[in-house]
Amino acid sequence: MNPSERIILQAVESGDVTIYRELFSRYSKSLFYYACKFISEDEARDVVQEVFMALWQQRIDLNITTSLNSYLFGVTRNKCLKVIRQKAKNEQNELSIMEVEYFQDDDNSINSIIEQELSDTYKVALDKLPPKCLEVFLMSRNEELKNKEIAAQLNISEKAVEKHISKALKHLRTELKEYLPIFCYLSQFI
Repeated sequence: MNPSERIILQAVESGDVTIYRELFSRYSKSLFYYACKFISEDEARDVVQEVFMALWQQRIDLNITTSLNSYLFGVTRNKCLKVIRQKAKNEQNELSIMEVEYFQDDDNSINSIIEQELSDTYKVALDKLPPKCLEVFLMSRNEELKNKEIAAQLNISEKAVEKHISKALKHLRTELKEYLPIFCYLSQFI
């Protein structure tokens, strides 16, 4: 757990409602989208509410050893599994139980599922960029080169570099718009 998460949890533990509301605001959408992979939207809303109620009610006794992100997604996953098991008793829905249990086997599966989906969509979006635009964008992001360095290597103007990067970012925003809430959330941990 990083130092900022420790401070947040200490504030919640001491009963700071403002920080608790900020946590809810920051995590609830991502947890909801994750829960919707396993259960209905109505059930997912209930699960997210339960996760945050439990966090508040157990705040004094919390002993989180992983990141806050992993903890919240893990609790959400477990509550989804509980919902599915309850439904399975009524509907004999073994396939859904096996699916959630499969994802439960790996502590990093929560992040890897979301990250894999984002990564695949991101790669498809990148493949749609014109070759020069893609080259400039990747030099900027992957190689972390400054615009001046890219311009020198590709023998183009800095203004052209800026235009290519702007075009790529605009394209990615359009292509990834439905993933934007999750992507923004995850990017704060990268």
